[in-house]
Amino acid sequence: MINMAVTSQSKSTKFKIVYSLGLDKDGKEVKKTKTYSNLKHNASNEDVYAVASSLIGLQSNTALEVAKLNESELISE
Repeated sequence: MINMAVTSQSKSTKFKIVYSLGLDKDGKEVKKTKTYSNLKHNASNEDVYAVASSLIGLQSNTALEVAKLNESELISE
């Protein structure tokens, strides 16, 4: 395997909230994911979580997870 220098370039930042919709007829949890795009790539984790918490407060379903997703392109030099 050849070693080469690789850099990354930020492409997009998103966050998602996973909600529980309850149980199906077999007793398995039903989940729904809502993804919010076009975040500034340098948005702090605290700011993203604060916005997510505000959105969660508007929902009747229970939130299971908040995740920040950073997409980067890997470029060989």
